[in-house]
Formats: sequence, C-alpha cells, structure tokens
Amino acid sequence: MDTVIEYCFGTGHAPPTHWWTAPDLDLDGDGRLDAVALDFDGDGRSDDAMWDTDGDGVADLAALDLDDDGVRESFYADGGGGLWETAADPPPDTGAVSARPPAETPLDTDGDGRPDTVLLDGDGDGFADAYRRVGYRATGSDSSTGGADPSAR
Repeated sequence: MDTVIEYCFGTGHAPPTHWWTAPDLDLDGDGRLDAVALDFDGDGRSDDAMWDTDGDGVADLAALDLDDDGVRESFYADGGGGLWETAADPPPDTGAVSARPPAETPLDTDGDGRPDTVLLDGDGDGFADAYRRVGYRATGSDSSTGGADPSAR
C-alpha cells in the first residue's frame, strides 16, 4: 500500500480534478488503511470513501453510505472521467456489504385490504431507508411521497 491514495472527480465536460490523500479507513478489515473517507455534506460523518481495493495507490471503488448509518451499501467504479458511474460489487471476502436490491415490505396504510405503500430497506439493517407507493419503481421512491426516511430512528 502506498502512503497516499489517488482519486479524481469530474463533471464529464472537462478533465477531472485529481487528489492524493493519506488513507484513513480500513474497509476490507485486514488492519491496513486502504480508503479515504469523504464528508460531502459537512455533518462530520463519512458519507463516501474512495477505496483502493488492490493496493496500487489508486482508488478503484467509490463506497457510498447512502443513509448515514455507517454501512457502505453502494459501490461504483470510475469509467475514466471521474464520474464513478458504473455500479459494482465490493471485492469478495472483504466483509463489505454487497450491492443488492433493497428488501421490500408492503403495507396497507389506508385500511382497504390492499398494499399501497412499500418500505425499502437498502442496507439490510431492519429499518426502512425509503418508501414508495405501490405501482412506482422498486428501486426508488416517488418524489410526491417525499421519499424521506420514515423510520425516524
């Protein structure tokens, strides 16, 4: 492992901007620092991490914590422009959570005997991370329902 990890971000309309930062996370659990924590929303918690899975000093996965629970549930690879646009699974045997569709729990919230709302648990922690109305896309939430975290934990 190098003493810094190189990573870049871009807009797709100009060359990406490169950074070199000392790793401060151990995402594969082997006791060696292999990722750089990023706090994009300024709340003091790591939202994302740039992960050097092969130890060559260059980040090859963006590991995202979508709901600020400390579990990185989505992974993306960069196509070369710093966009991190390609969904990916973490390396096997790292203990990282694999990318997977969210668990869904249908609910009848209006009492008519038919499900009308679906709770989505994207990280498998047993708490809903989002919701959608029945009939909308299973991979997101309907913006008219707010899509907010209904679990209020």
